[in-house]
This record gives sequence, C-alpha cells and structure tokens, in this order.
Amino acid sequence: MTWRYRAADASGRESRGTVQAASADDARAQLRARALWAIEIIPERSLDRLPDLSVERSSPPRAFATAPRTSMPALHPMRAGLAQLWGRWSGEESEALAVCMRSIATLLDAGVPVDRALAFAASGGPEHDATAPAASWRVVFGRLQQAVRDGRSLADAMRDERALPVAFAPSVAAAEATGALPETFARLASALERAAATQARVRAALVYPAVLALSSVIGTLVILLVVVPRFAELMNDGGAPLPMTTRLLVAASTGLLQGGWLAGPLGVGALVWWRRALRDPARATAWDAQRLGWPLIGRFERDRDGARYLDTLSLALASGVSLLRAMALARATMQNRALAARLEPAEARVRDGVPLVDAVGDTLPPLARQLLRAGEAGGALSGLAARAAAAADGEAERQLGRVVALIEPVMILGFGGVVALVALALLQAIYGLNASPL
Repeated sequence: MTWRYRAADASGRESRGTVQAASADDARAQLRARALWAIEIIPERSLDRLPDLSVERSSPPRAFATAPRTSMPALHPMRAGLAQLWGRWSGEESEALAVCMRSIATLLDAGVPVDRALAFAASGGPEHDATAPAASWRVVFGRLQQAVRDGRSLADAMRDERALPVAFAPSVAAAEATGALPETFARLASALERAAATQARVRAALVYPAVLALSSVIGTLVILLVVVPRFAELMNDGGAPLPMTTRLLVAASTGLLQGGWLAGPLGVGALVWWRRALRDPARATAWDAQRLGWPLIGRFERDRDGARYLDTLSLALASGVSLLRAMALARATMQNRALAARLEPAEARVRDGVPLVDAVGDTLPPLARQLLRAGEAGGALSGLAARAAAAADGEAERQLGRVVALIEPVMILGFGGVVALVALALLQAIYGLNASPL
C-alpha cells in the first residue's frame, strides 16, 4: 500500500514523498530509519476522495465547508420539519450519523488528520447520501471541521453542537487526552448502530397494531357515516317505530355527521394543551412517574431507559470518562424524567464512596445490578455494563412483544364488538319492520 508523507529531518527541513508499507506504523518506521520524523501520513488511495483543503486560514469559510458536491435544493420549512421528524422516527438520522462516525474512525485509524476526516464527512461521505438526515449531519460536521481548523479542540466544538448526543463531547475529550480518537469514534458508531437496530425492531413490532387500529377506525367510520344513514332513511320511509338500540345507533351516526368536523380542531387543541402542560417539569415528571405504574408499559419503560443508561455508561467509561461524569451523561440520555430523577442522588452517593450498585438501588433491572456488581469487583465495569445494557434491551423487547400481543386481540374484539352492536341494532329494526303489519 502506498502512503504519502510529510516529514522533517534533524535540521527541521520538511520533505514530501511516498513509501510502500502495510500500515501507517510501518511507514513511520521506514521514515525513522531514514532519520525523518513524520508530520503527516495519508494513504494515497484516500486522497482522491478527500476534499481539497488547501485554502489559507485568512480565506472566508466556504458555507461552513459543508456544501455537498451534488447540490441539493433548499427545502420548504414545513417539508424540512417533516423530513426531520421522519428521520428521527424511521431511524435514518441515527443511521446517517453512524455512517459518518464510522468513516471518520476509519480515516483516523489510517493516519488521516482530524480536520481532513471531518471534511470528508462534511463533503457527503463515501456514498454521497442526499437524504435530509445525511445533509443535516454534513452541515454539523462542516462546522466541526471549520472549528478544528480555527484551532479549537474537537471536544469543545462538539459540545456546542446540540444535535449530537450528549455523550459525544466528553468521550472525545477523554480520547483526545489519551490519543484514542479512532477507537472512540468506532465505539460511538457502534453505539449508534445498536440504537438504530433497536429502533428498527420496535418499529417493526408496532407496524401491525398500527395498521390494525387504522383499519378498525376506518371500518367503524364507514359503518356510522355511510351504512347507518342509508338504513335510517329506509326505516323512516317504512314508518315503523325503531327499537332503542337502533335509535341510539342512528343518534350516534347523526351526531358524527353533524359535529364530526369538530373532532379535528378539538383534537389539535387538546394536543397543544397537553404539550404545553408537559413543559412544566413537575407535571412532566409526575406524568412519567404515573406511566411507570401501568402494567406492561411501565416495565417496558424501565427496561428501555435502563438499557439506554447502561449503554451510555459503558461507552463513556470505555472512552476514559470518569465514573461520576459517565453517570451524569447516562442519566441525561433517559427519556423518562421520573427515572432520571431517581438516579440523580446516586451520583452524590458514589462521590461519598458508596458502590455504584448500592447507589442506584432498585432503579435498574435486577440482572443489570448483578452484572454491575461483578464489574465493580473485577475492575471490568465498562464491559459488564455493556452486557447489562444488552440484557435490559432484550427484556424491553420482550415486554414490547407482550404489549403488542395484548393489543392485537383487544383491537380485534373491539372492532368485532362494534360490528356486532351495529348488526344487532339493524336486525332488530328489520324484524320490527316485518312484524309491524301483523
């Protein structure tokens, strides 16, 4: 493999050239044998893919150095918002970020400087993905690259990017101090890939219940808005009195026909009011605490957030972050605010010398606590925290499977009950109409 180098001799004079070596370390060894000290070593095959960064520091930034080589039209704000929501729900956002992090880790491991690796991610990456999530991450990495070129550390630049996960900046700061940037970027990419895979499994489990619920609602509306009004006209023409069940059904259909248009505005108003109410931290925490007491759903939330906490804790510890800082980062990734509030005092107890497992109490799943205890005793807390996260993630998926298995028959029975009530009301009216001449 050919490596292009920039090196200096004992007098400080720089020279450039190429060497044939199997790895960057072999290339550095060859240069040392020539009494040269490597300043920069880059695999020659990656040069064609990297953007040209030979601009002077005094030149203005090129739109944050983020414009992809294939230009994209500007999105309407509403379309951009919808694309962002879809990217988060579908997992495309995490997948696109994982691709960027993985490519940066590969380039750093090959000896490419940080700013060139960031510029490669900002230019579109190996596939020049033109999706909205990928384009938004190109903007982020372009700002990071410009900040590094301006002399800031990568960790400080990441700390200012709110779009990045909270564990990124401290992990990269520890990696910059220890010289383990490639390994840290690879671990961050793996964590993002695991999160995206979990999201995909959750979405796949919820697709069938969502389709079943939608079909049930549509079927019920068709019966009430189309079938029942036509049948009511026929019954009124017959002049026979309608049974009570039929009158109730016709009243429900009439009310839906006349006032159904209010359902949309009322639903939107209720949603807006609910979102504003949850902006109050006390109300939001109380709501999250209430959900934890629900059967099946509460267990699923505890296991899911426990897995997220343990995964971030493992990632931060493996990157060289201190235990207290790792606990704070892991707590910030939890979505259930009641669980996060329960774990906040654990950091003070660990600071006072209490073991981690005793400090967190019963907030985490029992198996996770046993694994953490073994990790603390054996000095392998990061590795066993990752295993605990995998175990909690698996238990959360099993809980989700139980919830889905319960939802499906409930929806089927609910829609079947509506159809049975409609059929009963209509049949009673038909029998009354046939019996009236008698």
